[in-house]
Amino acid sequence: MATGGVAVRAGDERRFGEVVTDSRRIIPGSVFVALRGERFDGHTFLEEALERGAGCLVVQKIPRGLRPGRATVVRVDDTLKALGDLAHYRRKKLGPAVLAITGSNGKTTTKEMIAAILEKGTLGGKSLRGRVLKTEGNLNNLVGLPMTLLRLGKKERVAVVELGTSRPGEIGRLTEIADPDAGLITSVAPAHLAGLGSLAGVAREKGDLFRRMNRKGTAIVNLDDPWISRLGKEFKGRKITYGKKGQLKGEDWRSLGIRGAEFTLRVRNQSRRIRLRLCGPHNLCNAVGAAALAHSLGIDLPAIEKGLQAVKPFPMRMELEKWKGFKIINDTYNANPASMEAALRTLAEMPGRGNRIAVLGDMLELGKESARRHLDLGRLVARYRIHRLFLLGREAGRVKKGAVGAGMNGDLVMIGKDHQEIARRLKDQVKKEDWLLFKGSRGMQIEKVLAVFKTLGE
Repeated sequence: MATGGVAVRAGDERRFGEVVTDSRRIIPGSVFVALRGERFDGHTFLEEALERGAGCLVVQKIPRGLRPGRATVVRVDDTLKALGDLAHYRRKKLGPAVLAITGSNGKTTTKEMIAAILEKGTLGGKSLRGRVLKTEGNLNNLVGLPMTLLRLGKKERVAVVELGTSRPGEIGRLTEIADPDAGLITSVAPAHLAGLGSLAGVAREKGDLFRRMNRKGTAIVNLDDPWISRLGKEFKGRKITYGKKGQLKGEDWRSLGIRGAEFTLRVRNQSRRIRLRLCGPHNLCNAVGAAALAHSLGIDLPAIEKGLQAVKPFPMRMELEKWKGFKIINDTYNANPASMEAALRTLAEMPGRGNRIAVLGDMLELGKESARRHLDLGRLVARYRIHRLFLLGREAGRVKKGAVGAGMNGDLVMIGKDHQEIARRLKDQVKKEDWLLFKGSRGMQIEKVLAVFKTLGE
C-alpha cells in the first residue's frame, strides 16, 4: 500500500478519485486524508466526508460510532506523511521529469521562468506545450507539494515544483517526496530566522535539497552565492553551474525602466540577447538559473530565449506599472533582508527623472535578528540615496534610526500609524515622474497603501 497503512475496512470501491484534504471539495469517490494541524483536525469532518460520498478515508484514528458505509478506511501512523507518500507513489508511477526549486528569494520567479521555457521546448523530440505541471500559488509546503504532485496525469512530461520551508527538516522531506531529477537552490539569505535560527541554519536547511537528491540527478549550482557554491561541492552527482564563473552566464545587464531589462545569456559557446519584461538585476540571476535548469533537460537556447521573453511580471512581485504619471514597483508579496536590498537597488538604478521613494513595511519572521536587520535596512535606504521613506510597522523606528544614522535627513522619513495615513501623506509629497517602491512582508499588506493612494488620486 502506498501509504504504508492498514486497510481496517475494505469498501465497495476498487478505484478512487481525487485525493483531497478539505471535506468541502469531496465528490463521490474521493480519497479524504484527515490531516491534523495546530488549529484543526480533519477527523472532525469524517461524517461530512462520508455524506459527500468519499470513497476512502485515510485516518490516524477511527472515532467511536463512525459508520463508514460503503467507504474504505485506511489507518496510518501520520496522515501528513501518508499524504506525501501518496504523492511520491504517483510521481514514481507516472515518471515525469521533476525539477525542484528552493531558496530564500526568487523561487516563484524562477519557477515561472523555467515553466515558460519548457512550454517553448521539446523533450525526446516531442513538444512540451501543455505538458508541464507547475506549483500554483504558494503550494510549496508539506501539504502543498503533495497536492501539486497528485495533480499529475499521463499527459504531463515535466513537473516544476517549488519547495518552501520555515523550520528544519522540511526541505529534506519535500525532496524525498518529489525525488527530483534536477534541483536548484536560488539563494541563501536571512529568511525565516525565527524557525531556522541563523544564516548557517538557512544554508543547512536549503542544502538538504542537494543532500537528499538522487545521485543520478543534477544539481544546479549558483556559483555567485558562496553558501550554495559550498553546498554544490558536496554533491557527488552531475552538476551544472551558473554565475560569473559558471557554465551559464548572464552579462551586460541593462535596465529599460518601466519596460523591463535586457541581458546577454551565454550557454557554453552560444549566446543570445534576451529582453525581459521584469526589472531588477536580481532577476538576471533568476533567469540564468532557470536557463540552467532547462539546459539540464537538454532544452535548446532558442527555446530558452523564447520562454524567458514570454514571462510576464507576477502580481506583487517586482510588478511594474505606470499610473497617472507615477512609475510604480509593486513588490508587496513578501520581504526579507536580501529581497529588500534587491528592491532598493532596483529603485535606485531605475532610469529617468523624478525622485526615488520607498514605502516599506516590517520584515517578519526574523526572530532575534529583527532589530539588527531593520537597522541595516535603514542604512541601505540611505546608501542607495532614496529621496523619501515611508514606514509602517513595529520596527519602523529602528529603520528610521538606521537611515538617519547613515546620513538621511530625518524630515524625509515618515512613520505612519496605518495604511491610510501613509497613503495620504504619500499623495501630498510626490509628483509625477517619481518612482515609487512598495514592499513589506506578507503580513504587513503594504499593497493596501498603494490601493488607497490610487483611490485618493482618482
